[in-house]
Amino acid sequence: MVAIGEHAVASNKCFSMNLSAPFLSQFFKEPMKQVLPYCDIVFGNEDEARAFAKDFELNTDDLAEIAKKVAAMPKKNLKRNRIVIFTQGADPAVVYMDGDVKKYPVLPILPEDIVDTNGAGDAFVGGFLAEYVKNSDIKTCVMNGMHAAHMIIQVSGCSLPERQ
Repeated sequence: MVAIGEHAVASNKCFSMNLSAPFLSQFFKEPMKQVLPYCDIVFGNEDEARAFAKDFELNTDDLAEIAKKVAAMPKKNLKRNRIVIFTQGADPAVVYMDGDVKKYPVLPILPEDIVDTNGAGDAFVGGFLAEYVKNSDIKTCVMNGMHAAHMIIQVSGCSLPERQ
C-alpha cells in the first residue's frame, strides 16, 4: 500500500483508506501508521473511529475531534487537504474538510425496510467516490454515498436490488 501511496503522491492522485474494522488499528497499528500519510480521504464508522483514536492515543472519543486530529496527522501530498468521514448508522455522518466539521443527516428509512446492514459502509464509500472522481462538491459526494448505503441495507447480502 505504501508503494501505491507513493505513486499517488508523485502523480497527485487521490489515495483513500477505509479503517474497515475496529480491531485493525489495534493489531495493525504500525502498517496503518505507515499508510496514513499517503491518505487524502479516510473513511470509517463510529466504532472504527473511536478504536483508532484509542489505539493512536488521540485522547478523545468525540467524532468531530477525532476527525480533526486524523486530518492533522502527517501527510505526504500537501497539494490535497485530507478529508475525514465517519458514518454512524442512523446518526449523521461527520465530515471534516478544510478546517471545518459538518454533519450530514442520513436518509430516513423505516426499521422494517432494513434487511441487512452488511456492506453499508462499503456502499457509502463507493457512492461517495463515484461522485468524488467527477469533482462533485462534498455534499453531493456524501449524499451519493448515503443513497448507495440506503439502497444496500434494503436487500440481503451485498447485491444490488432489481432495477424497476
